[in-house]
Amino acid sequence: MTLNAAIMSAALLCACSSVERDVIGDLDEATEGNAITVATEQYANEAVSLDDLAKQGLGGIHLNFQMSGITQVVLESVDGYQIAGSWGGEIESIITFSAPEGSTLVPGKDYYIITFPCDLSGGYRLSIYKDGQMASYFGVHQTVEAASFITPADLVESELEFTDPDEPFVEDERPELNQATQDALAAYQHNPTEDNKAALMEQMGVRYDKVVARKKAKLRELEREALHQNLVDEMQAIVDEMVENRDIRLEQQFYRLIDPRTDDDPNDEWLVLRGADANNPYIGYAPITNEDYATFKSGFVFPQGEENYPVVNVSYADADSYCQWLSGQDAWHEYRLPSEEEWILAAGHMPKDVSMNSDHVEKGITSVDAYAQTCGACGGIDFWGNCWEWTSTTNAAGEYVVKGGSWDSSRDACRSEYSGDARDGSGSYANVGFRVVRVDR
Repeated sequence: MTLNAAIMSAALLCACSSVERDVIGDLDEATEGNAITVATEQYANEAVSLDDLAKQGLGGIHLNFQMSGITQVVLESVDGYQIAGSWGGEIESIITFSAPEGSTLVPGKDYYIITFPCDLSGGYRLSIYKDGQMASYFGVHQTVEAASFITPADLVESELEFTDPDEPFVEDERPELNQATQDALAAYQHNPTEDNKAALMEQMGVRYDKVVARKKAKLRELEREALHQNLVDEMQAIVDEMVENRDIRLEQQFYRLIDPRTDDDPNDEWLVLRGADANNPYIGYAPITNEDYATFKSGFVFPQGEENYPVVNVSYADADSYCQWLSGQDAWHEYRLPSEEEWILAAGHMPKDVSMNSDHVEKGITSVDAYAQTCGACGGIDFWGNCWEWTSTTNAAGEYVVKGGSWDSSRDACRSEYSGDARDGSGSYANVGFRVVRVDR
C-alpha cells in the first residue's frame, strides 16, 4: 500500500524507542552522512513525520486490528534480511512493536511498523500477542519499497490460533485449504480453462510458500537457540529442498487436488492414488506384511507373533514377482511397485508431528500399524520409518531408489522428498520392504 501525498504529510503512530527516535527522525543529521537507523524496539505511542520517513527512503508494514487486547506484535524477516538497525551495520531481522505499558492497541486504529526497504516475498512472520497468548501469521509475495507500507492482505483475525508463547514453535505441514484456494479449485473444476488453472496454481503457490516461510522461521529460531549444529543443518536442507522443488511439488499437489475419483471400495485395503498419471491407480494401505508374503511364497517362515510386520529381506525381483502373482489372480487389475513420484504422491509431505519408528526409538522393525496414528496423504500408514520401501525408479548407477527410511534411519532420511538412498535390485536387505500399486487393465 503506497502512501499518497496527503497521507505522507500526516503524523504516523510508529515504532521507535526514546533513545533511537532522534536517529530515525532527524533527517538533517542523516543527510549529513550519519547512518540512518531503524529501531528494533518500536512503540505505538511515538509519533514520527511521514515526510521525514519518505525522504530517508524508509517504509514498513501497516496494521489495523479489529480485535481487542493486543499488546505486542513482533515482525521477523524469515530470510534473515535486514529490516532494522543501522544501515550497512549489523543485520537486524526482528522488530518488536509494543503498545504503551499497561495498555493495548486500539481496535480499528492504524499502526505502522517502520522498516528499511526489504524484499519480503520469501516470507515474514508476525507474532501477535494477546491476553498472554501468541498467534503467528505468515505473509509472502510482498516487498517493502521506499516510502511505502505493505498490508498483510490475507490476515483473517478469526483464523488466528492463539497458544501459550512458551510452547515450542511447530511449523504447520499440511494447512487446510483456505477459502481463496477452495474458490479457485471450484472454479477450475466447473470450467477447467488455462486462466482458471493459473488462478488455482497462484493460490496454491501462496499456500505452499507460507509453509516454506514457517520452515524458514523455524530455521532462524534454531540458528539462535539450537545446541547442536546438526539440527540447523537438517532444517536448512529441508528449506533448500522445498525451495528447489517448488514447481514440481506444486504440480503434484495440483493433480492430487483435481483428481475427481472416489474410492471404489472403502472397505478394502486399496486407497486412491490421487494425481498419478496411470490407469485408475490405487495404492496399498500398508506395506506388504509377512503374512501377505507367506500366502505367495511357500516355505516362507517368520517369527511367531510377527504376522503383521512388514516383510523384509526381499530383493526387488522378489517384490516384483509378488506383484506378478497378484496380477495373475485378478482379471481386472494389474499390480506393480510404485515409482518414486507415485510413492511421494501417496505419502505426501511428512508431518512435523509424525509418529514413526526411526532414530532407534525401537530396537528393530515393528508391526505396520504400530504408528497408525500418522497417515500419509492418501490415508495409508507406515510410510515413514520402520522399513524402507522399494520403488521402480532407478538412479544414475542403475540402483533402485528406496523411500521412507527405516527404524535405524535419521529423521531427515525418512522425509518423503529424500532421495539419497538406493539399493542393488539383486540384493535383499533387513530394513527394506515394499508396498504395491494397483491399476486397471
